[in-house]
Amino acid sequence: MFSHVVVGSNDIDRSKKFYDAVIGAMGGKPGFVDAKGRVIYMHNGGLLLVTKPVDGKPATHANGGGAMYLAYLRDPDGNKLCALRRMPAA
Repeated sequence: MFSHVVVGSNDIDRSKKFYDAVIGAMGGKPGFVDAKGRVIYMHNGGLLLVTKPVDGKPATHANGGGAMYLAYLRDPDGNKLCALRRMPAA
């Protein structure tokens, strides 16, 4: 149902310690930091990314930014949902 979940953080190191512990308790592996400074967790085909918001503003619930390949919308509580269309293989 979900390809990925992205959460914002103002302190990536603190968040990595938290999510490493939570995901580790569920049998997952620690996250790794990519070239963009995001922490990435991969498990059973799903992704969790922890990142500073791409709009440069402080991380709060439902902020960030998106353009180009994804579509965003907000649910009735203000949570931002991201839609991605995977193109069929040629």
